[in-house]
Amino acid sequence: MTETNSKILCIEDDEDTCDLVTFVFKDAGYEIKSCGQTECLKLIHEEKFSAIVLDNYFDGLSGVDICRQIRSFDQITPVIFLSGEVRKTEIDKAMAAGANAYLTKPTDFEKLVPTTIKLIEQSQTLSKTEN
Repeated sequence: MTETNSKILCIEDDEDTCDLVTFVFKDAGYEIKSCGQTECLKLIHEEKFSAIVLDNYFDGLSGVDICRQIRSFDQITPVIFLSGEVRKTEIDKAMAAGANAYLTKPTDFEKLVPTTIKLIEQSQTLSKTEN
């Protein structure tokens, strides 16, 4: 079972998607914070998140670039891509960068919370075995 104080970070530049992600996680009992790509790495260094939901395309850095940067200092926190990009080559790039899951908008949206819960539980187990 996930911790009751699980906090999710949504890195997304589309306001409607951010609002929808925020709604579904709050409805599932999670605290959620959202930000764009410019402030995401600073925020990840300042706060502890149970999982990160990440879009693939931004102005400037890509979600793959952000994921690589996250993995350079954090190999445990689950990173879940939620993107409209469906090309296998782009999905493969995200997974190679360290993503734990890749869900596509809008078809996989109903999988977002269950996938995130499963990955948080796995990361908590992993954290306990490493300590």
